[in-house]
Amino acid sequence: MSIRKLYVITALFIAVISSAHAQGIEIGFVIPTNQDEISVNTARILRSRILPAFTAEGIETSEVSSIAIKPELSFTNYQEAEGGMRNIHTSEVQINLICQNLITGTVFASRTFCLQGQGYSADDLVKSAFSQIKPDDENVRLFLHTAKRQILSYYSRNLRAVLDRAQTYAQLHQYEEALSLLFSCPSTLANYNSVNAAISNIYKQYQRNECGNLLLQAQTEYSNGNYEACAEMLKQIDTTSPCATEAKALCQRIKQSRDTEAKQIIALIENQAKREADLEKQRIKAARDIAVAYYKQHTNLILIF
Repeated sequence: MSIRKLYVITALFIAVISSAHAQGIEIGFVIPTNQDEISVNTARILRSRILPAFTAEGIETSEVSSIAIKPELSFTNYQEAEGGMRNIHTSEVQINLICQNLITGTVFASRTFCLQGQGYSADDLVKSAFSQIKPDDENVRLFLHTAKRQILSYYSRNLRAVLDRAQTYAQLHQYEEALSLLFSCPSTLANYNSVNAAISNIYKQYQRNECGNLLLQAQTEYSNGNYEACAEMLKQIDTTSPCATEAKALCQRIKQSRDTEAKQIIALIENQAKREADLEKQRIKAARDIAVAYYKQHTNLILIF
């Protein structure tokens, strides 16, 4: 075999592997705040049991995503027997894993696992049941494979409707919901450039609505001599917002200070402003930060990571 043929075959092999492991899908893991069946630490055990299947299916795990797996538990034949100093709890545990969009409620896949658990407490019982899920469990992988296929199919068929719904949220000044919805779109979609454009556009709308508050916070920090905190606030003001001119003037005042860290942040802001490509990347990152903050503060779910 010639060296050239070897290079071609190697390149094709790498391309196939990259395609298989770059689906552009991010899935989080959550539990409801109003349930007592599973603690945060126990939920982390369940998440760790299914993580190998994420890797095998080329799905990225995310601390925060509007697409997430939410486990639901039910118990049958629950018994509590005396066991010396402590009672022993036993039960059959049904674990229903549901992969859904947390904003729209769209369910992409679900699968139920029936396990036996026992322990000195209800929480130990659940941990015991979770430990029976093998890292290479074929049913877990099948569940994630189905979810991945359905997610890609759903967004391919309904991308226009998703974009329209995000714009409706934005028109209602519900920018966080709009951005969270858009970030659920797989980045490998054929028309993903339209998603990025919508994210950038809605972020600019958010800026027009919020830049006054950001500027006021920056001015307050400056007045208090907190130049680095002021610079961090200014970094969040987009160059296309109505406050851009005042923000730029405040940047110039910080440059006259002796705060080295603050001046470095201002230099970064000015350098990014000179390059449109960097500005666009910064907008996408800032928009993602808004979506992350929304999920951490405004949902009735506990994020497991």
